[in-house]
Amino acid sequence: MSLRKSINQLRAKVFERVVREKVIKRTMYALVGIYLSLLIIGHIVASIATGYTLWDNWISDLGGIKYTPAPYLYDIACIFAGSLTLPFAFYLEHFLSPDLNKTTRMRIRIVESAFIFGFVGSLSYIGVGIFSEDRSYYGLHGLMSELAFGGFTLSALFTGWFVMLYETKIPKILGVYGAFGPLIFLILFIIIGSPLFEWLLLFAILLWIIPLSMSIFHER
Repeated sequence: MSLRKSINQLRAKVFERVVREKVIKRTMYALVGIYLSLLIIGHIVASIATGYTLWDNWISDLGGIKYTPAPYLYDIACIFAGSLTLPFAFYLEHFLSPDLNKTTRMRIRIVESAFIFGFVGSLSYIGVGIFSEDRSYYGLHGLMSELAFGGFTLSALFTGWFVMLYETKIPKILGVYGAFGPLIFLILFIIIGSPLFEWLLLFAILLWIIPLSMSIFHER
């Protein structure tokens, strides 16, 4: 048995046992509600306590005791979001290409790339919460942040590319945004390197993930 077939069989088993449509649908709704609530509450607390602003403070400052009396809110939000987007990565792969053994190599490569980068993004976002600004041992917080942003952005790029090339139940316009939206803001953030553009990158990713999940479950 080839390595590819073994991997595909493992993914199929994970999908059958864990990644069920009803479960993932509820998971994504919970993700949106709880994550955004924790993020907003954390920002309000930090703003009142220390004058935290989007244009002067990095997102990670929400997890630092220097900037907020409740850094655990952001830490929990990251761990929660990363944990809940992991099964969605498996579900999205199956949704885009239900049978990897009966499709073109090009299609497989795009779907697998989207899955791998999404998986990396989710795991890294969990790491952002675990290795917060106050627990950034050996610079792990910065590394996790870079991997999370990069993973989610590249996952959006490949997923959007797939939607543009092939017929799916996801709107083409959303595919165009996924392929270019987060990537543009990532490039701008790298060039400008300001807290505001880090926030804009986060918003760009959220504006991809939320409509994507709503589109998938609404159409089905």
